[in-house]
Amino acid sequence: MTKTELMEEMQAHRLVAVIRSKSAEEALATARAVGEGGVKFVEITFTVPGALEVIKTLAREGNVQVGAGTVLSKEQAENGIAAGARFIVSPSLELDLVPLCRDAGVAAIPAGATPTEIIAAIRGEADLVKIFPADCVGGPYFVRQMLGPFPNARFMVSGGVNKDNVKEYAQLGVTGIVLGSAYLAGVLAAEGHNGLVQHAKDFVQRVEEALA
Repeated sequence: MTKTELMEEMQAHRLVAVIRSKSAEEALATARAVGEGGVKFVEITFTVPGALEVIKTLAREGNVQVGAGTVLSKEQAENGIAAGARFIVSPSLELDLVPLCRDAGVAAIPAGATPTEIIAAIRGEADLVKIFPADCVGGPYFVRQMLGPFPNARFMVSGGVNKDNVKEYAQLGVTGIVLGSAYLAGVLAAEGHNGLVQHAKDFVQRVEEALA
């Protein structure tokens, strides 16, 4: 799958599960459950123990499109790409990673939380601009305001996504809507595999309803 095809698929499905687990086993269990529930994209953060092996395993299984998250250096980006990551996500404006990702044919998604950072990411040719922490800067209201001066911006939102606002994000045209790691871990701990699968299905259904 080319980067263009990857971005088209994310635009079609929207949801991205970010996984910041305490173990590789928990990360794999979470990724497999949300994948079974219909989520097509999973981001494994570099804070996960054995993150590269988790990325390799998920890439090999092929049930989800896997990316690397919390990427703060070129070395991490290169290692994530070598492990099979198809998109690279940062919590900050890491514009130096964009050319590296472009050369490798993977998507670069740096973060911004101000108009200045957003336009810097757009001018730097980022594939998406990650609004982080989205809930702290205004959630859907902030996105709506930013689409005024930047109508062609393509966003990912991370922070505070829930079943009450996921439809609004989808209707605003947000390309990547991130299901948070704390939420996913909490559901897995409280309700197990089947419970997390059902929660993922609920989110998928809400997005599909918003896009219908």
